[in-house]
Amino acid sequence: MKLIYLGSFPPPYGGVTIKNKMLYDNLEQYVDIEKIDLGNIKKMNLIEILKLFMRLLNPSSAFVIGSASKSRRIFTAILYYVNRKALSRSLLILMGGMSSNIIANDPKYLKWVSKYKQVYVETEGMKSELTDVNLKNVSVFPNCRVRPKEKLDINIKSNQKIKCLFFSLISKDKGADIVIETANLLKKRGINFTIDFFGHIEEKYKLEFEAALKKSGQINYCGVFRADKDNVYKKLQEYDLLLFPTRWKAEGVPGILVESKIAGLPAVVSDLNYNAEIIEDSKTGIVLKENTSFELANVIESLYKDRRWLIQMQHDSKVSSEGYLIENHIKDIVNMFK
Repeated sequence: MKLIYLGSFPPPYGGVTIKNKMLYDNLEQYVDIEKIDLGNIKKMNLIEILKLFMRLLNPSSAFVIGSASKSRRIFTAILYYVNRKALSRSLLILMGGMSSNIIANDPKYLKWVSKYKQVYVETEGMKSELTDVNLKNVSVFPNCRVRPKEKLDINIKSNQKIKCLFFSLISKDKGADIVIETANLLKKRGINFTIDFFGHIEEKYKLEFEAALKKSGQINYCGVFRADKDNVYKKLQEYDLLLFPTRWKAEGVPGILVESKIAGLPAVVSDLNYNAEIIEDSKTGIVLKENTSFELANVIESLYKDRRWLIQMQHDSKVSSEGYLIENHIKDIVNMFK
């Protein structure tokens, strides 16, 4: 059996490419595996294209498929109609918040996917979407991270100020406007706070965001964080709270929520899609009852006034990160090939 990892790898850096690299690097420690980088296929690399089709047609192949939605469907169809033996030995790694729903609502696609040896999704909610339509070969493999080499102790900060962080695409879909409105409310209430924004600014929101920055002394734009050069966990530990009031309907398991757990940074999140499964309300963070600036301001003010509760959430968040470390899950995939 020839084991092949099929997916896109960095560069560019993104949720899918980072997860593929992490999974491949960890699988390589246990099994003989080669990768086919779909980035090279898109560049029309003839050698890689030839290798891809040879592997897809080889009945002794087995795949770990971590490709994005469109190519994932294509490869699944090819294996179903041309190489069912390889399909029955292969694993499908679903990434993205809509993937389970798309498969569950497409009978033909669902039939193809049922022939995989195993399908891995990132949350119990995603699993339920597929088991509810009688898919039997589904397991949960969280959106994991590698345990940091450095020891990350909880950094207890002064209670004179509460430092908040927005770490995402700066857009209305991601709730940046809610955070800015929250800042205005906190200022009126006399709360000592700062909010730092990291991320690309969506072009259509740029003028509005820049105007808001000029009006407030408590919100700051810090640019795009270079995760390939800087330590994200050390940066996260500079703050008291992560703010994530997203409205984005396709939200899956945001990597920043996993990274904040590892750093011991509680997150305040909207009750959207799987957020309430990732963040345990009042323990590892806060799940907003309403995704409004008024509700978010109330939460920040409460934690500003109750530092002991905030510190306890920091510890609980750090403990919960063990469930998102790849070392605690990789053997599940390795055992599929024994």
